[in-house]
Order: sequence, then C-alpha cells, then structure tokens
Amino acid sequence: MQRVLFIDRMHPQDADEVARIWQAHDATGLPQEIGVANRRLYRFHGLYVHLVEAQEGVEEDLTDRIFAARDAREFVETRDALAKFLTPYSPAFKNLKATRAEEFYRWQA
Repeated sequence: MQRVLFIDRMHPQDADEVARIWQAHDATGLPQEIGVANRRLYRFHGLYVHLVEAQEGVEEDLTDRIFAARDAREFVETRDALAKFLTPYSPAFKNLKATRAEEFYRWQA
C-alpha cells in the first residue's frame, strides 16, 4: 500500500477546524477519484502531520495523483480553507510536493 506523509505547521488549537475542513473535502468524492483510501491527521508540538494511504490497486504514484488534482474545484476550496490554519514547515516549500516527508526505512512483520 502506498502511503504519503505531509508535514506543515499548525497551531494545536486549530486541529478541530482543520479536521472539519478535511471532513467536508472527503465527502466530495474527490479523494476516491484520486485513489485515496485513508487519511489520518496528527498534531505534534506545532506540527501538522497528514498521512494519506492509497486504495488497493493504485499503481501510479499517489503524490503525483494528488498533485494532478490541484486544479479541481474541491481541491482548490480545501487548499484555500486550510491556508488560514496551515503554514509550510519551511518558507522554501512552495508546493504540495515540497511538504512530503521522505521515507527512509520500512519494516513489516
């Protein structure tokens, strides 16, 4: 299963509003069209951690599928709503792909 982890900054008290924004987005059907099966949001000392998992059978890179949907109305509305609460971890991060964490080790039983 493909997993993508995105990192941004977020004030911990904004977690409920960020969750509501994602809940509305997930009800649009766009995640299923992209191939998203699961989304998990975490907060950790001012960080926002966003785990996305692909549906079984999705062959194309999930990050590429998400990035390709960046002009969809549902995506734009969600991005704009989240912009009030999330900021890039680094000012050098100019797009979604730049906020993706790089996996460097995996173990599975």
